[in-house]
Amino acid sequence: MEKAIIVKEWLKTRLAAAASMVLCLAMAAYAILKINRLVALKGADHLWMIMLLKDNTFIDAIQYTTVISAIIVGIAQMAPEMTQKRLKLTLHLPYPQMRMVGLMLSVGLAELIAIFALQCASIAVFYSTLIPASLVWRVVLTSLPWYLAGLIAYLFTSAVCLEGTWMRRVVLALLGVCAVMICYLQPAPEAYNGMLWMIVAFVFLLALLPLGSVLRFKEGRQ
Repeated sequence: MEKAIIVKEWLKTRLAAAASMVLCLAMAAYAILKINRLVALKGADHLWMIMLLKDNTFIDAIQYTTVISAIIVGIAQMAPEMTQKRLKLTLHLPYPQMRMVGLMLSVGLAELIAIFALQCASIAVFYSTLIPASLVWRVVLTSLPWYLAGLIAYLFTSAVCLEGTWMRRVVLALLGVCAVMICYLQPAPEAYNGMLWMIVAFVFLLALLPLGSVLRFKEGRQ
C-alpha cells in the first residue's frame, strides 16, 4: 500500500517537480554566469574582496525560487484532492489515515529537498573552484533560510489546499506569507545562523498543520 501511495503522489507531482527543478537550476545557472562574468572581467581577487568587505554572496537570484517551487509542488499535489473530490476516497482506503497524509507530505518534501539540494550543490561546487571552503560555507549558510522558507511554503500550501472552509484558508494563507517572510527579513550573509535550529524545529511542527486541515475535513467542516 505504501508503494502505491508513493507512486500515486509521484504521478501527481512529477510535472510540477520537473518544472520546479528547471526553474531552480536555471536561476542557479544565471547566478553562476553572473559570478563567472565578474571573475572574467576583474579576477577572483575582486570577488573575494566584495564578498568579505561588502557582504555580497552574488546568489540573490535564487532566493525566491525555493518558495515558488514549493507552491507549485504543493498545489499540484494537494489541490486535486479537494477539487476532484479525491480526499474522501483517499481517507477510506485500508490504511491509517494520518499515516497516509504524512506519507503524502513526505513525498512532496522529499522532492523539494532533492531539488533544493541539487541547486545548492551546483552553486557550492562552482564556488569551490574560486574561493576558500570557509567562504563556500558562508554562501551555503546564507542560502539555508531560503530553502527552509520553501519547506514552510509547501506545508502552508498543503494546509490551505486541504482545508475545507474558505475563511480558514485565507487565515492560513496570510499566516503562511508572514512565516515565509521571516526568512527574508535579514539580507546580510549568515544573518540567521543563530536561529537556524529554531526554523528547522518550526518546519517539523508545521507538518502537523496539514494534518489538522484533514481532521477538520473529516469532521465535516467544509
